[in-house]
Amino acid sequence: MKLIDTVWHWQVGWLRRPEMDDENGYCYEEPDGDLIYVQERRFKKAARLCIWQEESGEKFTSLSKAPMPRHVR
Repeated sequence: MKLIDTVWHWQVGWLRRPEMDDENGYCYEEPDGDLIYVQERRFKKAARLCIWQEESGEKFTSLSKAPMPRHVR
């Protein structure tokens, strides 16, 4: 398995669903309709995702464990 790219959630069709946030965490919706809840505060506004490719060629995404990029002013 190899890492192809790291992208923002909207770049791969994930939606941030703040109206569905609850005790499970901050809600995101995958393109297939599955809901993902994450509790880390850094995911309140946006999520970074890793795009992986398996040896079979199949691709999938996962939440990035890398810190969010900081903008220098």
